[in-house]
Amino acid sequence: MLAHVAQDAHRHKPRGQAIVEFALVLPVLLFLLFAILEGSLLLFVVGSARFAAGEAAREASEAGNAVDADQRIVLQVRKSAMGTTSLARVTSVEIYKLNEQPDGSLLKDLSKVNRYQLDGTPIGSIPWPASSRNVTNGTMDFIGITVIFRYDWKSGTLLSLGPFLSDQSFYIRLEPQSY
Repeated sequence: MLAHVAQDAHRHKPRGQAIVEFALVLPVLLFLLFAILEGSLLLFVVGSARFAAGEAAREASEAGNAVDADQRIVLQVRKSAMGTTSLARVTSVEIYKLNEQPDGSLLKDLSKVNRYQLDGTPIGSIPWPASSRNVTNGTMDFIGITVIFRYDWKSGTLLSLGPFLSDQSFYIRLEPQSY
């Protein structure tokens, strides 16, 4: 009879082994799943910010030195996916002059930076009014647009301890108003 019981014990797998293995693997699988989802959302936000900055720069180039140029630029950001999504929050939009260096590179003129909230409200003074921008054929100003945003992790503190703060910039030359 003892031989029969010993044979039965060898035929059956331990029932709890699969549950224990699953319990050990599940946290790793969930972490990987959350990491993939967070990475995908963050990639969308960064791409949307880059696209918003590009569209705003295109609008800036077309608006030239129109009185409402800055408001049109901010409106482009607000109408883009970056301005309408709840995945991230645009903290400010910077519009600034770029000075061309002798080697052809562009350098931000720190004395001519206009900052706006997403609703178009200026942050501080406006040191570079749109009406003062040079749009004369052959000597047009270069303009830079930077969309500054904050991405709060959807998985909480699982992947990071704080928000992801970043910006996307786009540079373009203003179009001449007449040829």
